[in-house]
Amino acid sequence: MGNESQQSGVPADQARQVQQALSLGWMLAEILGRWRQGIQPPRKTKTHDRLSFSSHEVLPGDALSMAIQRALLLARSLDLEVPSPGDKAEVTIASLPDLVDAYMSDPQAHPLPGVEVVRELLEDWSRAVWIALAARSQDLATAFSLGGSLADTYWYMWPPGRATKRQVRVKETWQDLLSRQRLGQLMSRLRTIEESLPPNVVAALIHSLDRWGIAAELERGRDGRLRVSYRLLFALRRFSWARELRYRLKLRKFGSFSGMVVTLSADEEQALYENLARQAGVWGDLVRGDRQPENYLRPSDWEWVNWMSRLTYTAAILLGGVLGVASMSVLLPLLSRLSLGVSTATTRALPQFAEKEVIFLPLDPKELSAWFSVIATLSTFVVFVGGVVVRFFRTLVNFYDRVRAWFARRRIQTRTTITWP
Repeated sequence: MGNESQQSGVPADQARQVQQALSLGWMLAEILGRWRQGIQPPRKTKTHDRLSFSSHEVLPGDALSMAIQRALLLARSLDLEVPSPGDKAEVTIASLPDLVDAYMSDPQAHPLPGVEVVRELLEDWSRAVWIALAARSQDLATAFSLGGSLADTYWYMWPPGRATKRQVRVKETWQDLLSRQRLGQLMSRLRTIEESLPPNVVAALIHSLDRWGIAAELERGRDGRLRVSYRLLFALRRFSWARELRYRLKLRKFGSFSGMVVTLSADEEQALYENLARQAGVWGDLVRGDRQPENYLRPSDWEWVNWMSRLTYTAAILLGGVLGVASMSVLLPLLSRLSLGVSTATTRALPQFAEKEVIFLPLDPKELSAWFSVIATLSTFVVFVGGVVVRFFRTLVNFYDRVRAWFARRRIQTRTTITWP
């Protein structure tokens, strides 16, 4: 993530560390998730194959090795202690990349350590990392924990095919990982570090997380298809009254909270898992900084943003013109009265001006006071009108950029969200 794209108000070094802590938390959760899913035997590379970094064709084992190496680099960037190979145990965090590479070269001769071993390694080291980051800054500890929790939304979930072959805990299922309560907590924690992340990253993450809180939001229609229950209230769920009313209606309809969670067929659960995998890919790119939010927009999106910005800007200018005419219709009578008052005061203050055709300043203090009072009132009015005009033009200069940024943000939120169903 580039420092030049960070939001204002946070020092560059602090923002960079928060971004690295968030990415490190994601990487550790992804490493455990990939290890739990297992690595397929590697295929033989052909001489005419493209390089993996240019073709984006990375095998699962290579992706796991790259994730471990990236986590180690992030840890070193954060000045965190990394156990070196041979320290107190044969298998350490630092030795995992070599073990994966050896397995990829010869799976029979170099089997991988079990999930239990790797999970214990990651648990011990991540706990030490969490404590060290919390000692420096609460934002670093929050970002580290948040990155892991966000990654767990997909990487901790058991694939549908494998979940049927073993006893799966509730916390490993989509019903728990995609609950609105859990994702709502993630969204609240994201807002606490928003100023340390590049613009639009948190907005994109929150928007997609909000759309994926579907665990107790689905029901089956009469045709048997899945749909969001009480769609209008679901669209208004940002308001507390809409959430409360919707919950009461669903509780009356389904009888209990557990009854609100529908049972998915094998095909539906597979479709959910595949779409969530695509969404997790977007989350990972945003968290790690591999892709900036603006890069998700297509040329057609920018055309839409420009046209909508121009239309909104034009409408605002026309509305401002109407308000300006209305304001002048009110101010003109006041100006007319003020001019009449100035003329009357001038006639009284300079009675000999018309006869002698010279400016005669009266020596009477009362007349001088009245004259200066008129000048002060007129000057104050001119300064006030000038200030309003200057502020108005400054607003016009910044208004278009703000409108364009708003439409771009809305489009980014759409492009970075993979919806289901």
